[in-house]
Amino acid sequence: MPSKPPKWKQIADEFAAKIHSGEYAPGDRLPKIEDLVEAKVGSRTTVHDAYKALQDAGLVTSSRGHGTVVRQRLSLATGAERDERSRLTGSSWRAGERSDSHMAGVVAAPADVAEALGITAGEKVLRRSRTYRDEHTNTVIAHSTSWIPAAFADELPELLMGKRLSSGTSIDVITRHTGRPVARRSSAMWARITAPADAGPLEIPEDTRAAVIVSTVRVIDSAGVVIEYGVDVGGPDRRWTKEESTE
Repeated sequence: MPSKPPKWKQIADEFAAKIHSGEYAPGDRLPKIEDLVEAKVGSRTTVHDAYKALQDAGLVTSSRGHGTVVRQRLSLATGAERDERSRLTGSSWRAGERSDSHMAGVVAAPADVAEALGITAGEKVLRRSRTYRDEHTNTVIAHSTSWIPAAFADELPELLMGKRLSSGTSIDVITRHTGRPVARRSSAMWARITAPADAGPLEIPEDTRAAVIVSTVRVIDSAGVVIEYGVDVGGPDRRWTKEESTE
């Protein structure tokens, strides 16, 4: 019979569930440690350890005078939004995030990728991937994969380097090389439940059952060539938000 988790973890898990459900929203304060001790939820050390675990998980922030407050989690960005940000600022990062785990290589195209690029399944394609993280908590915001026609890997060896490009995104590199600008983008977004294959990219246990958002974008240049198919999978409970002006 499995042993019960320590008391601090039970308390942390209970508050984490309330945060994920929205019972405690971003900006809300959790009860004071003294109040939970008085209510016999746990000792001061136990409650402090629980709150520390919530802070380490990126769910709350704690400071003297403000208490323990539910943290505003960074929302997801679509591939098109990252591309636009790179065009304007030279970086696809937003304030508060960074990327790492950059990898690149030529592989056989899966069926869905082949369909998106207009090639035959199994044909060689360039696969580039990276992980976007919250720079304060190191938690995964999204795992992003770019699928690019293999011809560009031959012409642009920098795309095969497993590191962040110093000259913008892969789309920037390709359009500069060809001289053909992006003419249009075709995007899609949907939700699904995590699968064991998400464990590595999203850094979650294999048995995790949580909702994630998937967004894709096909980038087409002025000659009608699909130069990239991007797939972003958000971390569990991440949301995509967009603000629009009515003026």
